[in-house]
Amino acid sequence: MLSRLLHSSLLRFLLVGGFGELLYLGLYFLIWQLSAGQAPLAIGLAGGICILVNALLHARVSFRVSFSRRLLLIYAAIQLLCLGISALVGWLLQRLGLSGPLIGVTSTLLWSSTSFLLTRSLFRSGKASAGRPPQGSG
Repeated sequence: MLSRLLHSSLLRFLLVGGFGELLYLGLYFLIWQLSAGQAPLAIGLAGGICILVNALLHARVSFRVSFSRRLLLIYAAIQLLCLGISALVGWLLQRLGLSGPLIGVTSTLLWSSTSFLLTRSLFRSGKASAGRPPQGSG
């Protein structure tokens, strides 16, 4: 059971995702400092870099498929969809009177789970990776 968990795409996805979050925060604060506190610039640059890095790492590490430009575009679309869903649910939860921290945790869990399910489906289909089927198990 432990061996299966250690080799699962979910665990690899979470590890890549955790790395991506740390990379985002590091880049955000670096760019924010260098740009004299321009948060939108820092968010855009750090987020853009992380989408590229995460798309590559999820393809090669999480799901063990070939990387392609098509995969990158579809992955970016998935992330935009997850952002929209999370923002909408966050807005609804705020209207219901839930606290900010609870909304933050809920939106993170919703975004992560939706991203995992859609990305796994995309990467396993082989459509986004130039028709090459996934390699390995998980």
